[in-house]
Amino acid sequence: MSKKWIVVPVVLSLSFLSAFTVLGKENKVMKLKAEPGSEVILKKVEYRETGDGEGQVTIEGRATADGIIEAYQIQIDTENGTYITKPLDYELSKEEKEEFEAELSYEKGDSIENKLLAAKSYYKGWLRASTEDPVRIETAASKISMSWSEDIDGLLECTSSTFNTWAANPSEFDTHWYKNGQSFPKYTYNSDNSKITQTAWAAYYNYDFGNDNLRTDVKHNMTMIPVNKEIGSGQFDYKVTMDKSGEASALLQLNVTTN
Repeated sequence: MSKKWIVVPVVLSLSFLSAFTVLGKENKVMKLKAEPGSEVILKKVEYRETGDGEGQVTIEGRATADGIIEAYQIQIDTENGTYITKPLDYELSKEEKEEFEAELSYEKGDSIENKLLAAKSYYKGWLRASTEDPVRIETAASKISMSWSEDIDGLLECTSSTFNTWAANPSEFDTHWYKNGQSFPKYTYNSDNSKITQTAWAAYYNYDFGNDNLRTDVKHNMTMIPVNKEIGSGQFDYKVTMDKSGEASALLQLNVTTN
């Protein structure tokens, strides 16, 4: 099974930064277009500058809960207002392998008769966001997941949802990241139960990214929206925003993985 990551290095141009100097503290959003040759065309990519090297990157895409893990590298060029995506490999963790094997065992044990009686299709998808430092060491990660069913009329029902967070303490290069709060996963249905919207957030901080007297903050905001057969059974839309501020926050990158 292949697994891919989305890595987002943000490259700021002088012209882009000077525009914000004129605007002062006003937040300005730059919508980025895909460059020719992009492996994956995302639904939306935006960058918002909120301070000197501080800001947030937002990506929106669509994934399929089919057991094939997808990940991409996205490189942002603010000078030209573009991004490019490139596929990357990623190794499953021990916990993720065990979780996947348990799901396969459950599916094999479920009889064809029971599936026919249920007249439903079942799916499990997840969305993972993580932050990397300049030497490509993961420092914090947030993972939201949902299991859902779809009946023959396209009505969706959430059967379970989880949200897990992790902070490197210490990281491989002996920096220390801490959790600074998180939400419980919550979900809502649209008016005809053809979509389920699940959201969650988690925040992290660090005091030894460089100067021990200065703080670095990161926050992951995540949305996962399973859709029905009218769009594509077993598919879900997703949105990830990473806010970053404080010491050397401009050097931090965003990774996104879906399944």
